[in-house]
Amino acid sequence: MAETLIAVISLAVGAAAGYWLRGRTDRPGPATLPAAAPDRYANDVSQFAGAVAPVWSAQIDSSRNQMENAVGQLTEKFAGIVENLDSVLTSSTGVLDESSGGAFDRSRERLGGVVGTLDDALTGKRQALEELHSLLGLNEELRRMSGEVTRIAAQTNLLALNAAIEAQRVGEAGAAFGVVALEVRQLADRSQNTSERMVEKVDRVAEAITSVLATAEANAEREGNAVAHANGEVQAVLDDLMSMLSRMQNSSQELEQAAVGIRGEIGDSLVNLQFQDRVNQMLEHLRDNIGRFPEVAASAAAGVAPLDAKVLLDELAARYTMAEEHQAHQSGTPVKVNESEITFF
Repeated sequence: MAETLIAVISLAVGAAAGYWLRGRTDRPGPATLPAAAPDRYANDVSQFAGAVAPVWSAQIDSSRNQMENAVGQLTEKFAGIVENLDSVLTSSTGVLDESSGGAFDRSRERLGGVVGTLDDALTGKRQALEELHSLLGLNEELRRMSGEVTRIAAQTNLLALNAAIEAQRVGEAGAAFGVVALEVRQLADRSQNTSERMVEKVDRVAEAITSVLATAEANAEREGNAVAHANGEVQAVLDDLMSMLSRMQNSSQELEQAAVGIRGEIGDSLVNLQFQDRVNQMLEHLRDNIGRFPEVAASAAAGVAPLDAKVLLDELAARYTMAEEHQAHQSGTPVKVNESEITFF
């Protein structure tokens, strides 16, 4: 773009200088040529200016439009990238804050509640086992009491037998006593039979309680092992999740730092892209000044005004809005842009 501008300015200045030199060297003086005679070279310059100036202006406008569109699209894409980075950073920060401060603690609390429920159920079963042991002890005591009743019935039966023998030996006087002895003996037999059935029932109850107790103890042992294993697995899973979450946080922080760095570099690039606006203004000034060139050349060809480059240069200088434009105009050499004059947006 700079080479195009230099070429256009060189051609315009060259044409004007050629016309001025020709006027000084080839144009005859007032004594040799009539003052009103048409200047062929001036007409040629005027035609030249009228032919090339619109093309130069069109090329400048075309370059300016292409540069403006390209820079505009580039700026929009960069702005979209920055917006996406901000959205990703905000989302990532929110998710990590939620995971580190809320979701993980809530999950650990809920899993702890499940393990606590299993522990409570296991404690209840152990209490039931203790009650079964107590019931088994009471059944053994009942068995001993039944054995005592059996022994008492046997002794009563023996006493009733002795009484019946004595009543028989006494004769008719002991007949009534013999009847009582017989009734007592029958009661003793019935008591002994009942006691034996009670012992049998107690033994069967004891067998049932022993069987239930053995099964319950085995189940309790298995459930205790399962609860202990579950508690260990839950703790291991929580440790793994905590380790993974810590790695994710570290990775996210590294990504966040990288994204912040990329966003800053893109922001600097967007600032640097402001050169397009400054170059656009320079091209507009130059285009308008080139557009004035055919008119000035035509005036000179018609003898209305001399072909003076100062006219176009003064008009060009009057439209400058940047310090480097004045500096380049005065020095005739390219000028570096002062960064302090860039307006940030």
